[in-house]
Amino acid sequence: MINCLLFVLLFLISYMIVKNLNIKKQINRFKKRNNILVVAKENSFKKLFSKINFIKTKENFLFLQGYPLNLNAISYYLIKVVMLFMFSLVGLINYDSYIAMIILGAIGYYFIDLYIYINKKSRDSEICTDLLNVTDSICLQLSSYVPLKESLKSQYENCKNKDFRKAIMIFATKYELSELNINEAISDLNNRFDILEVDMFCNTLRQYTKLGNIIELLENLSEILKVKYMDRLKEKTKTKVLYITFGVIVALANIILITFYPLFISIANNFNQIFK
Repeated sequence: MINCLLFVLLFLISYMIVKNLNIKKQINRFKKRNNILVVAKENSFKKLFSKINFIKTKENFLFLQGYPLNLNAISYYLIKVVMLFMFSLVGLINYDSYIAMIILGAIGYYFIDLYIYINKKSRDSEICTDLLNVTDSICLQLSSYVPLKESLKSQYENCKNKDFRKAIMIFATKYELSELNINEAISDLNNRFDILEVDMFCNTLRQYTKLGNIIELLENLSEILKVKYMDRLKEKTKTKVLYITFGVIVALANIILITFYPLFISIANNFNQIFK
């Protein structure tokens, strides 16, 4: 009798252990399946947005600009909508006017575009300066009979812009790893920037496989880049002169107002006393 009871008890304990293990196994499977579904939903959500034309266009534009502020297409439009709402709300609350709300809303909506435009001009200028240094360096090394592969390895040292520095490093690595197939490496470099000078540089290097000697082409490109560099310096100089001139005008206006304001007040008081 006791043996039967022990057998039944052992059976029940074994049954409960197996049941609990089975339940845990099913729970783990359910969790894994849910995780897979969540990842699949996230991927499908991203794919859905990436298929939208204006999202893809903006994503490509931001890529060519080096992703300013680490923005992608979705975060770019999200920030624009948030700033539109916030600026509009500020205009409505502070000025109690729908016109002010519309004006401030438009400012908020296009503020990020203004920043990207200013950043693009500054970034393009930096890259063009780096490109001039790279072109002169390659030309000098090729004239000294240094192979193009060896010359490209150290060109990143002539670059101050982080995006162009990284692109030149990738370009040199791809050129070396592709068994000196320069066209593939050039296409990758060209697709990373929307800058005319970079296009000219890439077109010049494409002639390397055809001509073998591109020193003269590089010298011509260097001259063009130097002319454009001088033009940019002249524009910066003109801008600084305008700022200085405006500052001087404002300072003179303040001096005149401070000097003649008491005189104007005295004359006005005298006229009031005369015509009383």
